[in-house]
Amino acid sequence: MASMTGERSVGEAQAGCLPVQLVASFSDTVDKVLAMGLSTSKREDIDARTHELIGYMTRLQGEDLGEDQSRDTLRLLGLVEKHLATSNRPSKRTQAHEAFNYMHDTAVFARALLLAYMTNKDSAS
Repeated sequence: MASMTGERSVGEAQAGCLPVQLVASFSDTVDKVLAMGLSTSKREDIDARTHELIGYMTRLQGEDLGEDQSRDTLRLLGLVEKHLATSNRPSKRTQAHEAFNYMHDTAVFARALLLAYMTNKDSAS
């Protein structure tokens, strides 16, 4: 399945090591986050979705993303690591719009990580 922009959908899980259900759940969470709007989102929902994405991303960082072969993947991993650093995460005192922006950025990074994983698995097949 391809999106309107020609990007492969994250839902096209051909993941080798991760269970298909986990990849589908990860993809579903990313899609839900990217569909959320600031004006209709509660702070509790923002924090919960952000936490959920961080959990998925932490698990995915431990998978083989082909970093030995791809400079782009190494760069992506570096950006993700910097983004996920505890000092960069929103706190309880962070304004809701800033927490929302962090959540949205986290979803974009999550989608990129998942696509890198799937691309690596496709090329290994």
